[in-house]
Amino acid sequence: MTYRGIVQNGVIVLDGGAKLADGTAVQIRALDENGKSLLCHPALGIWRQRTDLGDPAEASRRLRTQLEERRRDG
Repeated sequence: MTYRGIVQNGVIVLDGGAKLADGTAVQIRALDENGKSLLCHPALGIWRQRTDLGDPAEASRRLRTQLEERRRDG
């Protein structure tokens, strides 16, 4: 069964006042502003085939650092 809702103050509030029993396992999928899954975004996985980036987490940190430096300089 699929339930929809929003996060309010760090708690997921289900639409229509739906309730789930304590201990119920759930899977959360964030949606964009149009209600579409972020997993369907066309940019997801565009760097999958890149071998020059090395470790993805390290590459992300490096790119964020470069962006922050550009913002300070510009």
